[in-house]
Amino acid sequence: MKNETKSDYLDILQIFRGIAALLVVCHHTIGSIRFYHKIEYSFFNYIAIIGKFGVDFFFILSGFIITYTAYQKYNLPNSFSNYIKNRLLRIYVPYLPIGVLMLLLYSFLPYLSNADREISILTSLTLIPNGNPALSVAWTLTFELCFYLLFSISFFSRKSWDYFVIFWSVLIITFNYTDMQLFRFTKTPFLKVLLSPYNIEFILGYFLALLIIRKKAIDTKLLIMILTFSLTGFMYCILKNHPLFYFGINFLFAISMFVVIYLAIVYYTKRINKTAIMMLIGNATYSIYLIHNPLQMLILRIYPKIKSGFEFVFALFFVLIVTSLLGYLYYQLFEKRAMRKIKTII
Repeated sequence: MKNETKSDYLDILQIFRGIAALLVVCHHTIGSIRFYHKIEYSFFNYIAIIGKFGVDFFFILSGFIITYTAYQKYNLPNSFSNYIKNRLLRIYVPYLPIGVLMLLLYSFLPYLSNADREISILTSLTLIPNGNPALSVAWTLTFELCFYLLFSISFFSRKSWDYFVIFWSVLIITFNYTDMQLFRFTKTPFLKVLLSPYNIEFILGYFLALLIIRKKAIDTKLLIMILTFSLTGFMYCILKNHPLFYFGINFLFAISMFVVIYLAIVYYTKRINKTAIMMLIGNATYSIYLIHNPLQMLILRIYPKIKSGFEFVFALFFVLIVTSLLGYLYYQLFEKRAMRKIKTII
């Protein structure tokens, strides 16, 4: 048995994944309560706003996890083909049943959608950027897929990947903060994904993984100062509804989570009980993420009229519990089994 090092104890990341998923569920659920029941409270509006940044949290974690796990496998036989196979299966196997179901539902029952949006069949079936997917949250999977495919460069040359990351970062900043975005060719769906500032969050996760892999220590006092500054700025912008600059609030949140994840990995090195509730939610995060939005909309359409703050809180927790339970069931009954069976066949 090999000696375990601090970097092996990454259970805390599963907890973070679970937290990110619940944040996103809160974001959509509170919005649906406002929409269907015409009731709102300022406090919960702030919770909803913060909740949408669960997606940013996911992107940083994805950049970290992909990089960290890849560095353990670069020298294994068929590392590139195994990486591509596993990443594509990881995205598409759990997604396609729900994505296709939502496409069929909106095709035959368009009034089920709360938003008047055109749905792209191509994007719904393949996640190739060409418009709106039927499953609204699947837009994030397009970004995940983009990063996974680009990261495959590192399997051929890690130095080339490092240079590409620098070039990509400069291109993203140039595109979003100069007049470059006015050129017609930059408005194509693929380039809008490739040059989105959301990709900076994946890149932050990548650099975070390098720090951990290479055991680069950062002064804790400096990190605490950065965390305090970025988190204070983030909360100020949220409370004052101050946009700062385009994607500025997201950057502040991303920097905060970069520090939080680094500190957690370095200083919280304990194994976490696999049966702990947040570990179970963390393991089923992807399934919960996929099913939660159509599920919470269905629940709140038929839910008894919400008229008070207590009923608001009860409904929110009810949706969180139901989506977590059903997401976990989907994970256990389909995601795990289907992935195992398909990998066996391949």
